Amino acid sequence: MSRLLLFLAGLLVLSTVPAQAQRIYCPLPEDGVWINPDAEPKEISRIEVESTCENEQVLVRVRAFTSCIPRDCKWGWTKAELRSDGAIQVLLIGFLSSKKITLKAFGDLLDARVVNVVNDLSEPKTQKTYNLNRK
Repeated sequence: MSRLLLFLAGLLVLSTVPAQAQRIYCPLPEDGVWINPDAEPKEISRIEVESTCENEQVLVRVRAFTSCIPRDCKWGWTKAELRSDGAIQVLLIGFLSSKKITLKAFGDLLDARVVNVVNDLSEPKTQKTYNLNRK
């Protein structure tokens, strides 16, 4: 009987202790400058990620570049979100089109899944994955 009471008391104590959230350390693995040296015109040529941790919160911002002539086109710094699966997601909104980019680092390789949407929906959305190298 005393073992049962001890067991139940242990369960009670464990149920009242708040669950520890997964600790996030900054900078995130995706933090830094990533390059796609083989980018074709209108493809992602560079991605920059900045991450900081403030008051137990992860703040991330992303800037992307697409291959253009004579120099790359730049999408401004945009606030991104850290998803529960550890990936970073950002929505870049332009005048004619938008890009939803999902980022995940694997060592010195950044997997960037890009969904392109023409804002007036005159063309179907397209999706492409790029592998960028850490600069």
